Parts: sequence; structure tokens; C-alpha cells
Amino acid sequence: MSYGMILPGMDAARHNWGWVLALGILLVLLGAFATSAAITTTMLTVLIIGVLLLIAGVFEIGSAFRNAHYGGFWMHLFTGILDLVCGALLVRYPAAGALTLTLVLAIFFLVGGGMRALSALMIDLPNGGWAVLSGIVDVILGIFLLTSWPVSGLWFLGLAVGIGLIFRGAWWAAFALAVRKLPTPVGKPM
Repeated sequence: MSYGMILPGMDAARHNWGWVLALGILLVLLGAFATSAAITTTMLTVLIIGVLLLIAGVFEIGSAFRNAHYGGFWMHLFTGILDLVCGALLVRYPAAGALTLTLVLAIFFLVGGGMRALSALMIDLPNGGWAVLSGIVDVILGIFLLTSWPVSGLWFLGLAVGIGLIFRGAWWAAFALAVRKLPTPVGKPM
């Protein structure tokens, strides 16, 4: 059986496995740096979110005026202004933005995790224990963030970004090493 027929592009990934491995290693290193400089990474993350909201606000307001005759003018205008205000606040006050975002995430983890765990207990899901465990971990994370807030607001986002980069990089590296070992599809030159 040819792996190229199962997953299109797998032959190209096998051929370029070294670049994929380099990407994985780079992401792991970037994640390690982001984790070690969690406060700086948190502030940069908040600034990036703020800038993206500013850009989105400009486009949303432009869309409101450009498409005013289609209806929804006030909704688009209000959304654009809200994006601009929130983006400006995050850019102007990144530390306060980090505290606020962390508080919102803590509540999200607490409520969302509790609901997921309870729902999984009430519904007979296949392998539902994983959903319960996931919910419990989220509840514990939410409690931890709330009890250590506001201090956690300064480092949590940066730590989360760094850990995410490390795991994504590890996945890309593992993927590169796995596709390197795939056999050449039938009829393809090595």
C-alpha cells in the first residue's frame, strides 16, 4: 500500500523531512525561550492581540461604511469601535490586559472544565474518562490561576505560549522523523 495514496503530500513531507525537523527544533527552542522569559512573552502576546484588534477594528469600520446599503451598518460600526477601543487599551496597558485576560481564562477554565467533567459523567461517552480528566485538570488550572491572581496574570500567558510552542515543535520533529522512514511510493524514484 502506498502512503502517498492515503495522505496526499506525504511523499513531499518525506522528501523534505530535514526542513520539517528543523522547524520542529526551532519551535522547541523558541518555546523554551518564551517559557524562560514568560513575563516578556506575556506582554508581547498582549501587544500582538491589541494590534490585531486595532487592525480588525479599522477593517470592520471600513466594512460598515463600504457596505452600509446591505444592512448591519450599526452592528459593524459598533463592533469596529469596540475592537479599536479594546485594542488600544491592550496596547496602552499591556500589564492590565494580561491581568484581565488571565482572569477571564481562569473563569473559562473553571466553568468550562466543570461543565465538561459533569457532562461527561452524566452522558455515557466512549472513553468518557478522558473528558472527565480533562475537565478536572481545567478546574484545577482555573482554581490555581484564581488563587494566584494577580501575579499569575503576569506570567501565565507567556508560559502557555511557550509550552504550546514546545509541544508543537516536538510534534513536528516527531513527524519529520516518522515520515523520513516511510517507504518510497511505488513507481516513484528515490
